[in-house]
Amino acid sequence: MATLSLRMRDDLKAKTQQLASEQGVSLNSYINATLAATVAQSETLSLMGDRLADVDQEKLHARVIKLMARSRGGAEPTPEQIDAARSVQ
Repeated sequence: MATLSLRMRDDLKAKTQQLASEQGVSLNSYINATLAATVAQSETLSLMGDRLADVDQEKLHARVIKLMARSRGGAEPTPEQIDAARSVQ
């Protein structure tokens, strides 16, 4: 595992520490998870961009709208259910 010395503004560090604390993780874990999510998002967008390059965007849009019209909404989870799900991790 690599070690990295990171310089950041004091206000950004304080805000990031607060977010990490609210999630019950260390600053290091929070930064690692955030970077991992950013990299995964970038890779996914790149992959999808390649796959969708030759797709008829209007037809795709119509298919998405049709799918969304068939979907059914559900009840929003309560704050307690969200907290319970977060504590399982």
